[in-house]
Amino acid sequence: RVEGSSSTSNQPASIQPTPDPQQEAITPQNIINNPSKSIMSSYDYDLIAIGGGSGGIGCAKRSASHGKKVLCVERDRLGGTCVNVGCVPKKVMWSAAHIADTLKHDMHHYGFEGGKETKLDFAKLKKVRDDYVKRLNGIYGKGFASAGVTGVFGECSFVDAHTVQVTDKDGKKTN
Repeated sequence: RVEGSSSTSNQPASIQPTPDPQQEAITPQNIINNPSKSIMSSYDYDLIAIGGGSGGIGCAKRSASHGKKVLCVERDRLGGTCVNVGCVPKKVMWSAAHIADTLKHDMHHYGFEGGKETKLDFAKLKKVRDDYVKRLNGIYGKGFASAGVTGVFGECSFVDAHTVQVTDKDGKKTN
């Protein structure tokens, strides 16, 4: 029901839902007092976490541990920015740089000889770093499976107030 939609009115339209006299009002207090009357009781999932970073993963697993049916939609790789392109790969690279610096400047202080002929195989370092990140991605996926969280990969968007659409990398859309 739209109120105030008269074309002569200068006031913006106010959209109000038409109340159903047969349905009890859904308020936070009603849900707290009677959790079985949850607003999500008639939907496919109780919770949809959009994004499989630390927040989405934590929220999804915690909700599932409380008996909720949970979907987590991630665009790329589980773990988010920190795991995939931020903190974790940076720390691997920083550790390699620290080891190189120690070999170059400090090893003789601890009784080590040589060090001048030490070379870095950057391709190997990059592969080790990337393999470590992939291993973490897999650990998060296994954590979803053991927690009962459904995980899907794709771009998530809202169709309406109660429906999301996931578009996979091939362009296939699923509601």
